Amino acid sequence: MHTRCAMLTCILSFGLALGFPAGAAAAEDGRPTVAIVGFDAAPGGWVLPPPQLGMTLADLMMDRLVSANAFHVLDGQWLSRTRAIDQLRASARAAGVDYLVLGSITRFSTDTGQRTIGGGGFRLPILGAFHRRKTQMVVSIVARVVDVRTGEIVASSTGEGIASRKNVGLGGLGFGGVPGALAVANAAVQSRDALLDEAVQRCVASAARGLLAAAPRLAHGE
Repeated sequence: MHTRCAMLTCILSFGLALGFPAGAAAAEDGRPTVAIVGFDAAPGGWVLPPPQLGMTLADLMMDRLVSANAFHVLDGQWLSRTRAIDQLRASARAAGVDYLVLGSITRFSTDTGQRTIGGGGFRLPILGAFHRRKTQMVVSIVARVVDVRTGEIVASSTGEGIASRKNVGLGGLGFGGVPGALAVANAAVQSRDALLDEAVQRCVASAARGLLAAAPRLAHGE
C-alpha cells in the first residue's frame, strides 16, 4: 500500500516538474473529471460474487462514461478501496480529479428451478421424462459520485441487471457415461458465464444512465 502511494506521489511530482498542471486532464469545455474506483464486491446475498467482479463493473462503467463523452474519465486503478476515503480524496484531488465514482454490489444471486413431468415421477432424466429448467441471475449495484474537495455525495444511481435461460429436454435411458457428464457440466459453466455477462452489462447500463443525467449540473461553473 505504501509503495503504491509512493509511486503515485512520484508520478504527480514528475508531471508537475514537466510543467503539467494538476488539472491538465480537465479541458476548457467544462466537463468534470472523474476517476472510477473498483466497486466493492461484498456479498449481496447467499451467493458469493466472483472475486474480480468489482473491477469488471468499474471497467464497464468507465467504458460507458467514456463513450458518452460527458466526463473526462480517468482510470482509478491506482486508487485502493482499502484506504480511507479522505486519503482517496486527497490523492484524487492532487491528480486533478473533481469527483470519485465509488460503487458497491448490493445484490448478487442466482436461482435454478427444475420441473420434471413423466418418467414415473423421478426427477432424473430417464426414459419419457420431460424436464424444464430455468436459471436466473440478478446483479444490482449502487454508484456514488463524491466531491473530492468536500466529501459530499453529489449524485448516486442504482442499476439492476436480470438474465435468465430456459432449457427444455426429453430424458432417455442411459446417461452417456463420463464424457456425457463432462459435456453437460461444461455447457452449464458456459451458460452461467453468459448469464453473468448479460446481467452485468444490463446492470451497468442502468446505473450509467443515472450518472450521465447528473453530468450537466456537475460541470465546471455550474
